[in-house]
Amino acid sequence: MNAVLRGDLRSRLSSPKAITMHTIFLLGVAILTYLVLPEIGRLDTLRQEGLLFVCVLVTTLLAMYFASSCACGEIALEGEKSVWDLAATSLPAGTVAVGKVLSASALATVQMVLASPLLAAIAGIRGESLMILWQVGFVAIPAATAVGTAGALYSALWDSDFARSFVHWMTLLAIVVGANALPSPWNAVSPVQALAITLREGTVFPAPLAAAAYLTIAIGCAIAIRQRVDAIRREAHAA
Repeated sequence: MNAVLRGDLRSRLSSPKAITMHTIFLLGVAILTYLVLPEIGRLDTLRQEGLLFVCVLVTTLLAMYFASSCACGEIALEGEKSVWDLAATSLPAGTVAVGKVLSASALATVQMVLASPLLAAIAGIRGESLMILWQVGFVAIPAATAVGTAGALYSALWDSDFARSFVHWMTLLAIVVGANALPSPWNAVSPVQALAITLREGTVFPAPLAAAAYLTIAIGCAIAIRQRVDAIRREAHAA
């Protein structure tokens, strides 16, 4: 197993802050599951359908937020090493870059697995197919991987907590809100539209444009992380 992935997973699964993070994630999904119950407020069919979409969307957005926040240091987990810390080790730059991509993907996957019983309950309540688990996962995990890798890059580029958080939130807004405002078919890059298209068409995989965009972001940030690690090491040797 990649050494960076192993260390990050340990921190993101077992540290006290990580347990709190996963609890908040599950609590949010559980509240939405409760609201989907037909007898709650006697919601009409149209509003129930809208609430179903909100539930899967919030699950996706939470996974994206936690993956990127852990990576950029906004949520500082005990024992997790930043790109700066890893640059001071003997690990190859490529291992560091790939490890951060895998860490973001692994965290999102873990959270989707944790949420799957609640999402399955939602599917049962609404009479939907269990395929909704795959539909949400195939949007949430790639999107979280993309923003999580970007967060890791930000941790290597800026020392200021404010700067990292600002760019982190601007990235989330750009992908979720900004991309959603683009004309069709470009708005499919937003997870909002990617989920809507996936659920509407009944397909398992997201729109090809969304998948390509998330993959491009993750690969581009991984390359930048590798270059940044090399630059940090050159600066340290020159000092």
